[in-house]
Amino acid sequence: MRVFLMLAATILTAPHGSILVEAEEPQPNPIVDTHVHLWELKRPEGIYWIAKDNKTLYRDYLPEFHEPIAKANNVRGVVVVQAGQHLPDNQWNLDITAHNKDLYRGVVGNLSEVIGTDKFKPLFQKLIIDKRYVGYRLSGRYQEGLSEAFYRDLKMTADAGRTVDFLVGGYSLEEIDQIAKRLPKLKIILDHFGGVRLGEGPLSEEWTAQFKAVARNPNVYCKVSALFGRFKNQPAPQKFKAYQPIMNLTFEAFGEDRLIFGSDWPVSRTTAEYPAILKITREFFDKKGDAASEKLFFRNAINFYGIDGSGLTDGETKAANCD
Repeated sequence: MRVFLMLAATILTAPHGSILVEAEEPQPNPIVDTHVHLWELKRPEGIYWIAKDNKTLYRDYLPEFHEPIAKANNVRGVVVVQAGQHLPDNQWNLDITAHNKDLYRGVVGNLSEVIGTDKFKPLFQKLIIDKRYVGYRLSGRYQEGLSEAFYRDLKMTADAGRTVDFLVGGYSLEEIDQIAKRLPKLKIILDHFGGVRLGEGPLSEEWTAQFKAVARNPNVYCKVSALFGRFKNQPAPQKFKAYQPIMNLTFEAFGEDRLIFGSDWPVSRTTAEYPAILKITREFFDKKGDAASEKLFFRNAINFYGIDGSGLTDGETKAANCD
């Protein structure tokens, strides 16, 4: 059943200034956004990857800013993805969102620093006590090769019913293909269209072949996320035509059952506000039919991350993937 929501554009005043909250058109589906970042500049490691002169991003982004934007755009569920690799931030993301578990249904931490070491198991086992810790991201590379200890920890992840987000770069598509084949029970998702770069001419034939190869593994999903961020030069284009080749390729490779929506908010604000992301994404998926659109925006997220799906639509029940 489709849910319709109409909200007028408004300005919300926040401690560090105003954020434009827009919902100019009816939102046809409840949305689970699986790629939202929250951060606080005073955290021990800060936000080292954002330049201090970046007036859009170099500021705190906490739930008080995000929640009104989610509400205005019919975002009913969120998976927060840790910004950075600082180990204490795994728990911090759980804590900072614990006040609103109806919205913040999952957290993807970051265990890049400890995967394949003796430090992985105790930290991982502590984090998964919280059912909302649905998995972790591997974005940085701290060891050469794919060691047996690395595979040991990934198997532990699969056995616990948790997932792995890969930010392609630290790990190549070829390596992810190898991992997926060796551990077919491990749920893997490629963040940001597998790290594709746009605006530099036609898609690379070599990259396209690797992308299609990893997509042939049924345990690998792809996140339709960071559309604007795929362009090196910001602000990125806001016309659908610029994104159609990668959207066509991704749909062809993964099909409607293994694609999941993620906004990459607030990094996406470098180009435009939240409704612009939805507009471009819907321009493609609405043409694929109601079923494909519903799968992208919430059903596949429930299935992949094992999050609580209750309250999204009539008849939705809690997922049972998490212990």
